[in-house]
Amino acid sequence: MVDPLSAVPVYVQVADAVAARIANGDLEPDRPIPSEEHLRQDFEVSRGTVRHAVALLRERGLVVTVPGRGTYVLDRSQ
Repeated sequence: MVDPLSAVPVYVQVADAVAARIANGDLEPDRPIPSEEHLRQDFEVSRGTVRHAVALLRERGLVVTVPGRGTYVLDRSQ
């Protein structure tokens, strides 16, 4: 699902893939995104790559991380 030989960094590819899932409704507003471990296995990347991707999603305003609870899709319809 990610291309390690691409000029686009792997963490950006992961973030783009998760962003696409949010855009097409697979990941709904106010619901958690898959866990770090699930994303790590799904994309076959390291935990650090997943954390970097989630940080990028936060920077893009797509998700929010609640300490002790997880990372949730922001409701952008409001």
